[in-house]
Amino acid sequence: MGHTSEELLKAIIACSPDGYVSCNEFGKIVFVNEVIEKITGWNAKELIGQEASKICSLPESLTATASKDGKIKSQAAILFRRDGKKITLNARQIEIKKTDTGKLENLFGGYMTIFHTESPISSNLERAQIEFVSTVSHELRTPLTSIKGFTDTLLKSGDKLSDENKKKYITIIKEQADRLIRLVEDLLAVSRLESQNFQLTVRSLDLRKYVSKVCESLNSRAINHKIIQKIEDNLPHIWADADRLEQILTNLIDNGIKYSPNGSAVTISVSVIPNEEKIKDRLKIEISDQGIGINELDLQKIFTKFGRLDNPLTRQTQGTGLGLFITKSLVLALKGEISVKSKPGETTFTVILPAVVPEAAIPISTIDDLSANIKGKD
Repeated sequence: MGHTSEELLKAIIACSPDGYVSCNEFGKIVFVNEVIEKITGWNAKELIGQEASKICSLPESLTATASKDGKIKSQAAILFRRDGKKITLNARQIEIKKTDTGKLENLFGGYMTIFHTESPISSNLERAQIEFVSTVSHELRTPLTSIKGFTDTLLKSGDKLSDENKKKYITIIKEQADRLIRLVEDLLAVSRLESQNFQLTVRSLDLRKYVSKVCESLNSRAINHKIIQKIEDNLPHIWADADRLEQILTNLIDNGIKYSPNGSAVTISVSVIPNEEKIKDRLKIEISDQGIGINELDLQKIFTKFGRLDNPLTRQTQGTGLGLFITKSLVLALKGEISVKSKPGETTFTVILPAVVPEAAIPISTIDDLSANIKGKD
């Protein structure tokens, strides 16, 4: 008795070192093999019925188009692991055409993506570039799909919709357009930071004034939260670029508001850190929220590009995933430090930046040593 094509196909997939992900025509996963389970840490039961974007990010051009020699082209694509890490592998995509038997499409669906585990991307730089471009494409596609869908609905059925629904759809289109603008602005900021094509005008600034200014500008976003300022008296000024300082504070305070539950508090504490000679040469800014916390694995990627966390609050909240990467880059550019610690119910970001030290506070011995060094060089 001969084997059916379905049995043969299952046997081939079971023996292959490659990973197989199959989706129906609606983009829902209908099959993954054991290789995918081992690579990603997800089991098949958790993935079946989920959107393909949960497990992989594919370039637009990965569609099953055959090259001149008849082979299907492979391109770099990304698999998402359960622990939040990304794996970049070469992949091919094949369309699964429906058959009269109705069997194959039940097992597979509209297309199958094959991830080649034996041909990893060679260069770390190449991998980073591929991941960045793929993620940007995904981030752009999501709001654009929403904008196009609601625009099409208004054009086709606008005369049949109530004024309330029209206003609702137009509001969604505006929100998604704003999301695109934020993403483009953040991408431009990342580009300038990485190419070091930006200017800093570092000067003496009153930190208390900038904290108050940022809190006031975020009042409309914090109507369901309490913002508490705990700022020490007699603070020295801070050495910083005014625009960059404002951006750092805005990103961190807004982050605390977005990712903590309604009714909770976001606390901004500012204090002085003296050095060994008891000179107040640094200022510490702590921004604490009362959110659900960040687990240890996620803490390792929180300052990376597109390092958004997978929890209920982040899924409800729109963001580009670039804010903390930009914030860290700006803090480092200002010769500062940034860190984060978290536990359930509390997350605290700490930024340390240089303070303005009056000449009178510099020990005389240090000035004498400096003078001696200068004379010695003459």
